[in-house]
Amino acid sequence: MADSTSILADKLHEYPQHDVIDGTNGASASALDDCLNKHGGVLQLLHRYAGRTFCTPGKRLRLDERSYYPDYMNGTGLDELWMGCTVPIVTGVIDTRTKKAPFREGESHVLTPNGQVISLQDLIVASPKGVMGEKVTAFSESLFGKPTWPIVSKKFDNLNPIPNHLHWEKWEVYDINSFDNPGVSASHYHTTAMGLYSFVTKEQFLACMKRFGKNDYNGIRHLAPHVMMQLDNGFVMPNGVLHSPTDLCTHELHVTMDEHFLAEDLTLDGRISAADAFYACREEDYPKERHEDWDYLVEKFDFAANQDPDFVLMNSRPTIPAEEFVDQGVDAKWIVYGDFLDEQKCSILRLTVQPGGKTNFCPESPTLFHTNGGSGRVGKLEVRYHQDMILGEVYAEIGFITQAALANGGVEIENTGTEPLVLTFDFPQQAHSQTPGVSVAK
Repeated sequence: MADSTSILADKLHEYPQHDVIDGTNGASASALDDCLNKHGGVLQLLHRYAGRTFCTPGKRLRLDERSYYPDYMNGTGLDELWMGCTVPIVTGVIDTRTKKAPFREGESHVLTPNGQVISLQDLIVASPKGVMGEKVTAFSESLFGKPTWPIVSKKFDNLNPIPNHLHWEKWEVYDINSFDNPGVSASHYHTTAMGLYSFVTKEQFLACMKRFGKNDYNGIRHLAPHVMMQLDNGFVMPNGVLHSPTDLCTHELHVTMDEHFLAEDLTLDGRISAADAFYACREEDYPKERHEDWDYLVEKFDFAANQDPDFVLMNSRPTIPAEEFVDQGVDAKWIVYGDFLDEQKCSILRLTVQPGGKTNFCPESPTLFHTNGGSGRVGKLEVRYHQDMILGEVYAEIGFITQAALANGGVEIENTGTEPLVLTFDFPQQAHSQTPGVSVAK
């Protein structure tokens, strides 16, 4: 157990009652051993929430009604749940209690057996290969120059479509699952704007962007085809492509970073200033001296990717059976699979275990999971799907299966309840020796 000298003065904004262990002074190794022993190599992750100043919560994160708008967030509502994030995120929110951005907003933390919390990144640094395994450790070091979990999982939940935007480097994959969107009909008209129509010229696009911040709407969404999103199917979004995600709650994975450029100056949630548009652009992706230089934007813009006539065909991921995981009482489906941007970026597996069923789960790579329904256990970690969660309380829904667990033959998953236990597993880049779904015809 860490002593008082190992405790940070700052608290996580959602959990002010929990001490945060300072993982820089040698406490991480001891905390990791305690956490691994507690649940047989499975780490329990906290729910980490964030808000965006330009969005309105859709209120499908299953929080108690009063918890969506914490009084310390100055009117900003919680519309994102971050899982497995090991880097700072950029939201623009200020915690009125500290007059600063919320401490480690969105960054993943692990609950220790004694009720303290420690960042997932600190535990990774303490034993990269014990937590992530050799393959993921080597990959993350090659990509980031240090060991870190190379993928971020989150639930993105907004009442309205968010501003049309793009990411220069942060490709994304989507899983719009029915568990996060109860009561939504498969025919309901929820669309995502993607790219530009093929007939849009560079001159039209430039004129649109030069209207940014003027009195009238710049009209970027009028230049974009809109695609209906199918529940329980996947979709991938490459770098540099404009998109305005649907007003459904979306389970999303992307590379470990947080950057975006907002191309739309007016939404149902209000106006967006030019400063907001470029707020989360990294200097290496878009130099500050080029902000509001719309001609430079057009020069940098990837028209071929945005006007690809086969974009929907190539980037849709209809659900397919995951036969390699099928066992008695288990239904397994790949939601996101295959390669895109010429690589095995990441993948999403949904596992359903019927009441009384159990299976041994030992994938090739460590994986993050979250609970979509029912109750049971993953290894020794008891999990249960919750409704009306109260901000500040801890709920066992999110976990991380470490390499230590896999080295011992994996974990047993058991449904101990009366309803199907539904778990979704998020795998990082290059996780599989054979990429899931490569033989599936598109």
